[in-house]
Amino acid sequence: MENRTFYDRKQELNLLKEEFANLQSGKMFVVYGRRRVGKTELIRQFIGSIPKNKMYFYVDLVEKQGILDSLSKTVQEQLGETRKFADFNDFLDFIALKSDNGFVFVIDEFQRFLEISPQFITQLQNCWDQRLKDKKIMLILVGSSIGMIQKITGSKAGALYGRATRIKISPFKYGEFRLMFKELSEEERIVTYSVFGGTPYYLEKVKKIDGDIHKRIFELLLKKSAELFEEPKNLLEYENVRVHAKYNSILQAASAGKENVKEMQDFTGIDANTLPAYIKRLDELLELLGRKDPVLGKERLGKYGLKDNFFSFWYKFIFPNQTALNLGNSKIVEDNIKENLNAYVGRVFEGICKEVLVSYLNKEINGYLLDFENIGSWWNRAGEEIDIVAYNRKTRRILVGEVKWNNDLVDIGVIDDLMKKAKRIEFTGEYKFLFMSKNGFTERALARIREINAISLNLKDIERLFEDL
Repeated sequence: MENRTFYDRKQELNLLKEEFANLQSGKMFVVYGRRRVGKTELIRQFIGSIPKNKMYFYVDLVEKQGILDSLSKTVQEQLGETRKFADFNDFLDFIALKSDNGFVFVIDEFQRFLEISPQFITQLQNCWDQRLKDKKIMLILVGSSIGMIQKITGSKAGALYGRATRIKISPFKYGEFRLMFKELSEEERIVTYSVFGGTPYYLEKVKKIDGDIHKRIFELLLKKSAELFEEPKNLLEYENVRVHAKYNSILQAASAGKENVKEMQDFTGIDANTLPAYIKRLDELLELLGRKDPVLGKERLGKYGLKDNFFSFWYKFIFPNQTALNLGNSKIVEDNIKENLNAYVGRVFEGICKEVLVSYLNKEINGYLLDFENIGSWWNRAGEEIDIVAYNRKTRRILVGEVKWNNDLVDIGVIDDLMKKAKRIEFTGEYKFLFMSKNGFTERALARIREINAISLNLKDIERLFEDL
């Protein structure tokens, strides 16, 4: 297993360590998530913490006999025993014998058995039910194809349904992302996160390139044979997603700000009766698209949006310009990115501001206790929007916030406008106003903020809040 720098995943790593420390009978875990999110590195860290009685096996795309030969080789290299396995049952008998005194067995890219040898999954199920579940074994199945892993372990028809504890590994949130880029300013970190998202593999590529964000975008996405240029396409292919054109069109529509089914249908030309099924697959299978409803608003006004910053950036700036890039005309794309990047980052900054508030749940910010039961955004049919609404019905308290990623200082008009829009929210109770600004506030705005006893946070304040966590 390749040795790479390990970031965060403390909760998942501690869970595995605690489960092994308290192992009395068989425990099965499924560690799954999209490609590149750091599943194998998490397992490497866990395996490294165990002194003996452990085995890691990576499933290659080879025929059954090739897998058996690889298992024999792995047993020799990692356990120091010479074995020639005649079939999978022979191998499982060996694993059962090794499991009397505490044993960890990891199978990476486990979902490939569906293609190589589906009978192994059934044989593993039988061996687990009849023998391994009563042994001191920790069996960890790692999978990158979310769809296939769900078919094996998450569906009632799956051979291993109900037998495993599922650990889902997702891309880093901003608070975790920051740990990888301590050398950057907070503004640079936010911009980098907005473009490349929280997938560790992509971020390791970013760290290797010196220069500003535009140099990194050019090297990884715009130049000929850029390393990350094909990544979104590769993910769709890895999940065996058919009808690529429809999924690409939906993701492009979402990145272009088409947020409801009607707008997406008009943009893509996909029939309204089939469009929801494609959207559902992009959400549940790939975790790329998600629906949000207005907090304290009407559900039928729900919006769809891309959940991954890198894919959002790619479908907004790269996908529509592939012809120009393939012709070597990257300048036109670079110019477009430079002109529109600040506005694009603004939407991501709004999510980061919500994240820091969630991180301080049941704690105070500037003397205000955050005890909300729900947080999100509010909007109505007239097109009015409020960036942050967080409320608690029991205490009858509500926090209403505006987020600005502008180079200009926030002026008094923004404060007055939010107070006016807040009157449209259907909530009776104590209102508290919050203003979060990249570059701060004018004196007039600060005077009004003090007058209404609101909270104001600039980028330095937000940086401090993350640092103090």
